[in-house]
Amino acid sequence: MGDTTIDPAAALAAFRASCAQQGLLTPRDSLADGDVSDGLDDDATLLRFLEARKMDATAALQQFQEATQYRTDKRVLRVYDLISVEDHDETRKLYPHWTGRRDRRGMPLLMLDVVHLNAAAMAGWRKTRDTSQASQTPSIVPDMAQRAFVHFDGLTRCVLPLCAAVRDRSDGPVPITRSVYVVDASTVSIRQAWDLRDFAQEISGMLATCYPETIDRILVCNIPFFFARIWSFMKRFMDPITAAKLVMLPSADVYPTLVGLIDHEDIPRQFGGAFNYTHAMLPDLDPGLRQRLSWTDPTREELPPGPIKWMVNSQGERRLVATGTTDGLQRAEEIAVLHPVESASA
Repeated sequence: MGDTTIDPAAALAAFRASCAQQGLLTPRDSLADGDVSDGLDDDATLLRFLEARKMDATAALQQFQEATQYRTDKRVLRVYDLISVEDHDETRKLYPHWTGRRDRRGMPLLMLDVVHLNAAAMAGWRKTRDTSQASQTPSIVPDMAQRAFVHFDGLTRCVLPLCAAVRDRSDGPVPITRSVYVVDASTVSIRQAWDLRDFAQEISGMLATCYPETIDRILVCNIPFFFARIWSFMKRFMDPITAAKLVMLPSADVYPTLVGLIDHEDIPRQFGGAFNYTHAMLPDLDPGLRQRLSWTDPTREELPPGPIKWMVNSQGERRLVATGTTDGLQRAEEIAVLHPVESASA
């Protein structure tokens, strides 16, 4: 176990030096000119790996090496730029996805309604799970692991840095490195839970290994009375650290719990709030996020479908850029520029 008295800043500096010595911080060939390192090897990311291993630098280095190798083997950065927008948004339907809203601490809110993880969805997931063409032509037929990587990279490379850039929260400049998951489990059955076991195992393992400490908590809402039976075997297929972050909420406790963490207007209507959430919808940015951006098209202050990333231009401005491919052509569409902190709306 790591030394809990160690100075985080000193530990991070030492860990960064160790990663550099192992060649884990060298420029990546698949990054385009201007791509930023947020969510890849910036300080916030390295600190997450340290925290996941209780500041044990040796264990953190081993995990970071494993995650880096896995990402390299799956050619994640290249797939991020070449995945079709259609594949990207189909993948969004399977995993917790950002609503465009935040909790009161500024953490992004991700939503998942279990009713959509039905037999047909799981059959489609398994069909694309091990696509043999993926390693040869990731821009055309990425396998489900690659698609999942792109989905969660969107959180760490784009969403978390955007939320961290907004200063309408009490802790101001403290980085936002975690998110809150809200799950509607009202329709889950024992049969469905059994069918989801390999899906749950794969996603929790990927998050624990390659995206450690990106989950603050998972609020499982509207659990049925027999959920204890479901959970007794489902937790066997989940990473224990991820499983420990689940908060089980029967219907009567859902809105009182959510409103203690999230503003009423950002709580989905199905839980008693005012937010008009629909499954797999594109992010509907809250006012604080919208005001932080200078939109390329002021008549469309919204994020488009497909993967998005941060890039820096020659003037040092951070730009949101849509990537991925449409009809086989790679996009490079500027969506917005991040306001400097001093000129951003409060």
